[in-house]
Amino acid sequence: MMTRIRDLLAASVALASLSTVAFAEEPVLLRYGDPGPATASIHTNLIGPWAEKVNKEAGGALDVKVYVGYSLVNMVNTLDRVADGVADIAFCILGPVSSQFPKTLVSTLPFEAQNAHEAGLALQRLYEKGIIADEWKKVKPIAFGDFANLTYHTTDPVKTLEDLKGMKISAQGRIEGQAIEALGGTPITLPINEVYEALKRGVVVGSAIGWPADVDFKLTEVTKYHLHESLGGASAVMIMNNNTYAKLSGKAKKAIDANIGTDYTNWFNKVIDDTEHRNIDKVQNQMKDQTVLRLSDQERAKWKARIQPVIDNWEKNTPDGAHVLAAFRKEIAAIRSGT
Repeated sequence: MMTRIRDLLAASVALASLSTVAFAEEPVLLRYGDPGPATASIHTNLIGPWAEKVNKEAGGALDVKVYVGYSLVNMVNTLDRVADGVADIAFCILGPVSSQFPKTLVSTLPFEAQNAHEAGLALQRLYEKGIIADEWKKVKPIAFGDFANLTYHTTDPVKTLEDLKGMKISAQGRIEGQAIEALGGTPITLPINEVYEALKRGVVVGSAIGWPADVDFKLTEVTKYHLHESLGGASAVMIMNNNTYAKLSGKAKKAIDANIGTDYTNWFNKVIDDTEHRNIDKVQNQMKDQTVLRLSDQERAKWKARIQPVIDNWEKNTPDGAHVLAAFRKEIAAIRSGT
């Protein structure tokens, strides 16, 4: 009888040990919210491949699962969803929550950055140097992106300030709205997923948006003219739940750490810039009845003069604004020089 009891106890201990090992080897699930369309380049060329890369490098320790569309997050609630742990990681457009990130919005100021690479990398460096880090305690930023070269996509041509006067233009962020107003237009705040219908119904006659979203959200079906100027940017940040990151260890943490920060930021912005170039070519050379416009040098000088008070106002009302802007410009100059 005692022998049978010992055998049963030994078997129970062995099963418990096996269960513990099996449990320990279960991959950590990370839910990645991607509120954009499944066909968007941000998903197909960035978020999807990034998740696959991380899963592979984690060697079974991680299962990064991407939720495309609004099943996990949307364009408005992303920050709160990640902070609350509903999503572990997500693509977050800062426009709807821009009041929480005044310093980070330095990259959205008109005529400051010429492309996503320099704008996003400059933000990453400002974060690493602690210049904007105090704004990022609610969640952990793992990559900074910027949809630079904000363009006015309109139903009627805009070549001068007079053309823009009174036009209702959709905007997502505070600064781009202020710029539109300074130039004589009327900004209407709308998330990007509502812009197409608003244009179709005539609620707005144009949209201030980057080139990737112009094609991804089919705005070319309802607009015909595209003013290609550096009229600001739309910041987007890949964010991660603080507790989720803190709990990572071993191969899981190593795989995440190897794929965030500067490397992910550069990948992020390369996708934005590549998509911009591809979409401009598509609109300009492959689509009928579409026109890409540029301002004359004389007209551009007028626009810069009108917009300058927006930059001055941001600098004045942003905590340590003068230092942040000077640091951002210094990083832009360094990036352009190859350092």
